[in-house]
Amino acid sequence: MAIAFEFQVKKNYHFITAFAKHFDTIVKDDKVYLPEWLGAGHIQQIYLDGMAMFIHNYKLKEELILKRQPSATNESVTIKFDRSNYLSKYSQQDHDPFSDRLPNFDVEMATCNFYAELKIPANKQINFLIIGTSRRYLIELLKSEKPYTVLDLVQTHPSFVRHSTITPEMDHMLKQIIQVNSTTDLPMLLFKIKAYELIYHLFKGLFKRSIKVPVDIKREDAEKIYLVRIALLRDLKSCPKLPELVELSGLGLTKLKKLFGQIFGQSIHSYYQTLRMMEAGSLLNHLSVSETGYALGFTNLSHFTRLFEKHHQIKPKHFKDRLIRESGA
Repeated sequence: MAIAFEFQVKKNYHFITAFAKHFDTIVKDDKVYLPEWLGAGHIQQIYLDGMAMFIHNYKLKEELILKRQPSATNESVTIKFDRSNYLSKYSQQDHDPFSDRLPNFDVEMATCNFYAELKIPANKQINFLIIGTSRRYLIELLKSEKPYTVLDLVQTHPSFVRHSTITPEMDHMLKQIIQVNSTTDLPMLLFKIKAYELIYHLFKGLFKRSIKVPVDIKREDAEKIYLVRIALLRDLKSCPKLPELVELSGLGLTKLKKLFGQIFGQSIHSYYQTLRMMEAGSLLNHLSVSETGYALGFTNLSHFTRLFEKHHQIKPKHFKDRLIRESGA
């Protein structure tokens, strides 16, 4: 049976203290350690100028669900950089989580006036980082004269959600943050620098997205768009037809396409192909190039090769060779 922890982002709320009290465990320095019956590892909370950083680094014995209740205002913003393999969406629906089919590297930015639920599985190493900040602070960091950028959303829209993938640069920074320990020189300065770098690389990509006049997004609409994402993940051999996704989401076709593109930065079909290519990179660890292509529903391996190279900037055969070299096989 899953273990749940419920909380709400508000002024002077201290997450790790509340977590420790709920689970009757200890806080030492800036870390709360999981009780032995729940797992091994810790959650670290670090205060920086204008931001708070939460580092989750543990392995659970029991499934844990973090339930964030909607905040009273829309001023707070969270940015989650996830190196784990679990489902994160706004309201938990009665669907198979497909946890083994989700892409490993996700970034999610949203206002805290949404109900959010993170379902974290047992027996897997969990590594993710959350930066909590305010609209005001982000606006100061992101000053831009370009019209209709992501900054316009931060400034004017009462609720927003943005989803991206972790770049190799972000992944390297996350590894550096996770590896900080008592022997690290100037850890607070390092945390601050890396937090700024993560935000820089995230928004560098988000600013490149083509945004016309943004649409206000409601919590219910965000939940429906995440259901569409789950449907795309269900079978990477065959993309669902648009009429099926319209029926599933309960949204009109125009609104579905606009909101999906606004949250994920790609059309539904392009995002589906991105998911396939991310899965292809994973499958090449233990399958040949042709086996990988066929496993993902490609009947034309030349087409698979072109798509893979477009996404990874390297041919699948060379990608496979690199994996072999790096494994020492």
